[in-house]
Amino acid sequence: MKTNYEVRAEKFAHYLASLFQDCCDLSDFEYTIEEYNATHSRKLKYAHGVSRIAIIRADYVIKFNMYPEEGFEDGRAGDNFSENQVYQKAVEAGMAHLLAKSTTIEIDGRVISIMPRVNGINNWERQWYNYCTEEEADWLENNIYDLHEGNLGYRHGKVCVVDYAWDAEM
Repeated sequence: MKTNYEVRAEKFAHYLASLFQDCCDLSDFEYTIEEYNATHSRKLKYAHGVSRIAIIRADYVIKFNMYPEEGFEDGRAGDNFSENQVYQKAVEAGMAHLLAKSTTIEIDGRVISIMPRVNGINNWERQWYNYCTEEEADWLENNIYDLHEGNLGYRHGKVCVVDYAWDAEM
């Protein structure tokens, strides 16, 4: 019987939490990933921003908070906890379909986020606002900071934001 992505991701997140136990900043995570990839046939693929690293699997993503060596631009950036808060705000507003679902779990004191994998990220030939209604575009612009093609993809013919931790109201 096939399990859903959240069940599989949570199981793998426990393994990753152990693997990344001593990781704090990007260089720590990259070193650990390089070591893992040197000894495993199924390599870890990842992407990152300033405050989080995302391990990308076939149909899900696991995000870990990290702390950059340099300060955040504007002195702030979101994390897995704030991303979950934004998702809950979208649910309440009836706009959750515009965001990749954020499921947070705590493992060994770390807040870890699980999301479904979304395709079309970094497609700079598309303009996201052409893939939603005016009402949806207004909601995104008023509630999501750092809205650009690198932080969104497309699902079911609609825009789908995958990085929305930096709440516009923070």
